[in-house]
Amino acid sequence: MAKSEVSQLPQRAFNSVVHRSRMGLKRVNANAGQLIQIPIAATAAYAFCVYVLGHPYPFLAAVASAVGIGPVADRRLRRAMEIGFGATFGVLVGELLVNVYGTGIWQLTLTLAIGLFIGTMLNSGGIFITQIAVQSVYVVVVPATATSLPFPRTLDALTGSVCAILLALILPRDARKVPRGLAASMLDEISAVLQMMSKALQDSDVALAKRALTRARETQDIIDSWGSSLKISKEAAKINARGRRHAAEVTRLSRAHTHADRAMRTMRVIARRVVGITEFGIEKPIIAGYVGSLSEGSKKLEVALRRGTDRALAEAALAEAASSLDPRAEASWDIHDESLVLLLRPVAVDLLEACGLTNEAAQNRLPSLSEDTRDTDDPPAE
Repeated sequence: MAKSEVSQLPQRAFNSVVHRSRMGLKRVNANAGQLIQIPIAATAAYAFCVYVLGHPYPFLAAVASAVGIGPVADRRLRRAMEIGFGATFGVLVGELLVNVYGTGIWQLTLTLAIGLFIGTMLNSGGIFITQIAVQSVYVVVVPATATSLPFPRTLDALTGSVCAILLALILPRDARKVPRGLAASMLDEISAVLQMMSKALQDSDVALAKRALTRARETQDIIDSWGSSLKISKEAAKINARGRRHAAEVTRLSRAHTHADRAMRTMRVIARRVVGITEFGIEKPIIAGYVGSLSEGSKKLEVALRRGTDRALAEAALAEAASSLDPRAEASWDIHDESLVLLLRPVAVDLLEACGLTNEAAQNRLPSLSEDTRDTDDPPAE
């Protein structure tokens, strides 16, 4: 057994690298807009300070704009304001105190303490307080360059902050774009994991079942990013008219996020069961077909979410898949088979709700589990 596990290590490592690379490329695609804006804003702020203000090395201008925008889409306007003004205020505090008592080791300690105290008094946000601390330390430790303007580094930081804020206002995001992309990525993962489990059950493939479990466990980042993107979209709907027009779809995507998260959590439990079932070495073609049907429905939902189109086709496919999920369909099934089909039922319900159905309507697509009752026309027993 130990030798077998050791021999599988290269394959596991390769699968892990492939999966992480795929997830990384999806993150790059989702945050491409941010990644492009950072060098533009940093260069513009730096150039303004050099050619307009006459500062020889406006390091803080580039830093404030880059950090204010951030590499990941995360509440852009609020983030830009908190980081930008925090950085500017930190530099201002540092320059004021340096002009009072100079630079040195004890000055660094005192400046940092005062900066943290003032920052905490002004704002409870951790980003704001951290920027005050970092920038005030920089001002104390790094000597200022000669310039005719007062508080030159404060002007640099303010310039960078304004660039970040202007980009957040001038280039508003399509409130649907990022949530759509992440929703599609999540449904693509759901479909892929279901397909892997289906094939593992069909062929009694333990290794494939384990890969499906690993992949299911590594989807939480997408769910978390999807949730964060929805917060951004709700903020965008408040600050620009374009975002408000998309509020209804953002709400639908938020509902889909909730149910996709629930579906994946249940699927992780199912994946563990599939690993155990495949270890028996018995093929399960019927249950594999059930899982494969859910995978096909999930793929149709992924297409609808990505394009922002009607979800009727996905709903029809998932409803058909749900209608076959009867744990008593085969008399030869044991408790493992029946429990696996029972676990597939809430996955089907969550996916149907992600399509827009109510819980009651989704539940009605499942076959009844109630015991057959006798004919009511029969006379009562004496």
